[in-house]
Amino acid sequence: MADDSGQPLLMQWRSGYISDLSGQKARQAEEAKQAAIQIVQDALQKGFYGFPVSFYYTCSDPVDSYKFCCIPTEDFLRDLLEKLQRVVFKEDENPDESETFAYVYPGDETCTVYLCALFWNVPDYLCKDSKPGTLIHEVSHLLGTDDVTYNELLVELYEDHNTLLGWSGPMSGDTPKDLEGRPKEEVVQINANSLEYEFETMINHEGHFGNSKYSCCGETKRHSVCRHRSTGHYHLYERFPRQKREMQERLWETSPREMVRYIKMAGNVCKKVSIQH
Repeated sequence: MADDSGQPLLMQWRSGYISDLSGQKARQAEEAKQAAIQIVQDALQKGFYGFPVSFYYTCSDPVDSYKFCCIPTEDFLRDLLEKLQRVVFKEDENPDESETFAYVYPGDETCTVYLCALFWNVPDYLCKDSKPGTLIHEVSHLLGTDDVTYNELLVELYEDHNTLLGWSGPMSGDTPKDLEGRPKEEVVQINANSLEYEFETMINHEGHFGNSKYSCCGETKRHSVCRHRSTGHYHLYERFPRQKREMQERLWETSPREMVRYIKMAGNVCKKVSIQH
């Protein structure tokens, strides 16, 4: 439910801490928004999308493998771009949010992103926990992604005699409790942090930006993705149509439907706060 402004009524109790942006913070937020828009536009232009596929788990060492965090579809990236273009900002200065980057209310038709204390101190350019990466993460919640885990999840697949084999799980350490018993190959597709890491670590530039171009690929657009990064995983569905259909069915079954507030926090923590109807 919302008031005449379109804002959720559930936010009214927080209104004493929430305000419009102005001055330097308004400029920073708008620059971060434009950076995120340009990054997603560039990913679309370079064809960095596909469709996720199911696979058979194996204990064998992968050979000539495809490594990734998430495989966004073209439709998803176009919807993400449309949402980013509509984003408006508020600042939340609630002391309880001092360890928070930002949060959103899924279903909020105003596409409002609430920026908190940590957002202002993170990098302006795409890298781990950057401003544009944070906006990609938060705005993806408006399209139905979940905060299953903030751990860095990796999928590694390889082909063996026309069979797709591989594994998925945390990049390092033991499986976190929030993933125990969860089908991790589906989780990476609906987990907002997996999408953020795909942009920030998998298709981001490895070289530095100097003399108006990136040293790794010669790209002149500052806010962009690298054409030299491995993107074979985006095309696996073309050779494995059955695995594509299987993943479509699994994703429908695991899509989040709970009304929540999604919060990106410091220290590799995500918080999902249930909202009462």
